[in-house]
Amino acid sequence: MPAPPKCIHIYTKKNTRTIRSKVEELSALFKRRGLLYQAVTGDKRPSEYPDIVFVLGGDGTFLSASYLYSPRAVPLFGVDLGGLGFLSETSLEDLDNVTEQVLSGEYFLEERMLAHCRIIQKDGTEETDFALNDIVLYRGPLAQMIRLTTSIDGEHLASFPADGMIVATPTGSTAYSLSAGGPVIHPGMELFIINPICAHTLYARSIIAPPSSTVEITLDSAKEGTMVTIDGVRGRQLNKGDHIIVNKSPFSARMVRLKTGKPFYSFLRSKLSWGMDIRKKVD
Repeated sequence: MPAPPKCIHIYTKKNTRTIRSKVEELSALFKRRGLLYQAVTGDKRPSEYPDIVFVLGGDGTFLSASYLYSPRAVPLFGVDLGGLGFLSETSLEDLDNVTEQVLSGEYFLEERMLAHCRIIQKDGTEETDFALNDIVLYRGPLAQMIRLTTSIDGEHLASFPADGMIVATPTGSTAYSLSAGGPVIHPGMELFIINPICAHTLYARSIIAPPSSTVEITLDSAKEGTMVTIDGVRGRQLNKGDHIIVNKSPFSARMVRLKTGKPFYSFLRSKLSWGMDIRKKVD
């Protein structure tokens, strides 16, 4: 069981009345307990790192928190204020009931694989980033296809005329990749999902590759606004000849899981309404 936290960050991105109220409540509680705490907003990396982060918001907020804190292995405790909340561990309504569990160290940590991304321009300029969910190459606002050549471990896979390409982690299998027809993967696994978006060919299917793989995607053609996005919260424009190289990140995201929390498949059923019979009852 982890040691009870002594220093806590409360991370938010929006400034709604509900969020402000909950930040004030948590701050008052932490103060009464004699804990160090700080409210953090935005995308600037903190100068000091806590023992744990309470993330208040939706999945987008959690992805931003992962970008700031995962390189330092800081555990993230997600509190859902969004529309779906796949990455959160508890709801705002249940937060009061479970906060004491977290402060007492009554939780366990779940390691989630991250994808490391190198964005290499045609002139050799290079940027790096990492993703908890996915790295997505997309055609941009115009309804015209682009062509992407994809290889795995140096072996040519295919050249896809498509709207784009997704390279997702198991955590990201329930995000954009799911909408594009990809499989649902248990988040405890380590692998890559390579998933074309609306490919104009009958042979395009999702490919599952081991975590040791190097996935390389070269942009053979580009349209105005063609981009690569990282977890849907960071991105940059791409041009013809640019390429993306994806590997497993050397570090992982650490997510707080409550012993009283829902198992993955139960969580999946509730979020996606699997098994729900919407037909009218007939006598």
